[in-house]
This record gives sequence, structure tokens and C-alpha cells, in this order.
Amino acid sequence: MHSTQDAPLLAPRQREDLVVRHLPVARSLAARYSGRGIEVDDLRQAARMGLVKAARRYDPTQGAFLSYAVPMAKGEVRRCFRDLSRCVRPQLVENDEDGSLVEQVGELDPGFDDAEARVMVGAALQELDETELLVLRLRYAEGLTQSEIGERIGATQAQVSRTLARILRRMRVAVAA
Repeated sequence: MHSTQDAPLLAPRQREDLVVRHLPVARSLAARYSGRGIEVDDLRQAARMGLVKAARRYDPTQGAFLSYAVPMAKGEVRRCFRDLSRCVRPQLVENDEDGSLVEQVGELDPGFDDAEARVMVGAALQELDETELLVLRLRYAEGLTQSEIGERIGATQAQVSRTLARILRRMRVAVAA
């Protein structure tokens, strides 16, 4: 989708602006992986490197920057863990003496997928304008109907419906990326 060949590359200043504007996303991604054996500063640096790589290769004609940058930043963070695991030699796990394998190794963190989803949704929300954020808040946080939202923002129910559909479509694309 985003190819370095034939892609209209951004000017250095535009790339720098993209990276600086999205540093909070890198911080959030790094925080998501903290406490797992790598210093949070190293994780932040890896996530920032992912943003820089994404900005270098980003083709604005192909969609929102975050849809491209978040997976790349996550890949850089995960690369840190892969690099660390190459240096660590796992010991043989004994099943009979110290209990079951799950007790020795630990269970999967059930919050892993939820945390990742929160990061992705948070990043997608940053791409919305004030009106779109207001419509989402009124609909999903306050539970207003489309007609009630329309009265509040000066739009028809049909306009609110189309706005919600457009927002949700953009959010799905951003989260799926």
C-alpha cells in the first residue's frame, strides 16, 4: 500500500513535523510494552525510530499517517524484544519438580489485546476534528440519539448518521492497520 517507489516523498520539514506531532503515540506504544525486561527509554526510542522510518516512507495519497506509522512503530518495539531474546538462553523447564509448565512460565496477560486496542483507538481518535469528537462523545458517552445530537450541533438526523458512519469507517481502517 505504501511504497517507496513512485511515492511522493515528503519534504524533510514535513517528515519532521509528522514525527514531532505523533511523539505522544510513540510514548503510548512504549508504555504499553514497559515492565517486560527492557527499559522504557529504550522502548520509546524504538517507537520513535518506527515513526521516523514511517515518515520517510509515507505516501500521503494512501491514507492517514497513523494507519501506516503505528504498525511500523510497534514493529520496532517488538524488534527490541526479539533482539533481547537472542541474547537470553532459556533454561530447560522441568515439569515434574517445580509444578506445571504454566506455573513456571506464567500465563498470557489477558489485558494484552485490550491495551493494544486502546492504543490504536487513541491514535485513531487523534485524527478526528472537534466536531467529530463531539458527535462521538454525545452518541457513545452520553447516549444521545442521532436526532438529539443533530439538535445540539445544528444538523439533521441524516447528517449525523452519515457523520457517524464516516467516523466509524475511518476508525475501523485505522485500528485494522
